[in-house]
Amino acid sequence: MQLCPVKISSSQWVQTEIDLQMTISPNKPNYLYKVVNGLPEPEAWTKQLATGIAEVLIGERPVFQLMRWVSFDVYREINKQIQLKNDLHAKRSRPFVRSLRIETTSEKIVEATAVIQKGRRGRGMGLRLEAENDRWRCTQLLVA
Repeated sequence: MQLCPVKISSSQWVQTEIDLQMTISPNKPNYLYKVVNGLPEPEAWTKQLATGIAEVLIGERPVFQLMRWVSFDVYREINKQIQLKNDLHAKRSRPFVRSLRIETTSEKIVEATAVIQKGRRGRGMGLRLEAENDRWRCTQLLVA
C-alpha cells in the first residue's frame, strides 16, 4: 500500500503564521484565582521570604527572625539545616532570587518555586504559603 502525500490548504483549523508579538514571561505569576484582599502581594513577599530563608541557612541571619512567617514544622527543619557562619561566607556575595514562579492554587494558598543564587551556585526552593489572618505563612519548604 502506497501512501500519497496530502496537500494541506489553509483553513480555519491550520495556523499559517506565528504571532511573534505575543510574549509570555516565565517569571510573571499565573493568577488563576484572585488573592484575598488584605494580604500582601504574594510575588514580592515570597521573594523576600526566600531570600531570608537562604540567609538563615548560610548563617547570615538569625533563625528567630523567620518565626512569624513560617510554621513550627518549617521553623524546626530550618533550624536543623543552619550552617555555621565562617569567614568564607563573609567574603562572598549575599544570596538573591534569580527567578521566581508563583501559582495560586486557591484564594488562600500560593505555591512558589524559586532559584536562589549565591556566588556561582544556584539552589532550588519550593514553598507553600497559606493565608493566615492578614499575612502569608510558609507551611511547607523544600530546598534542593
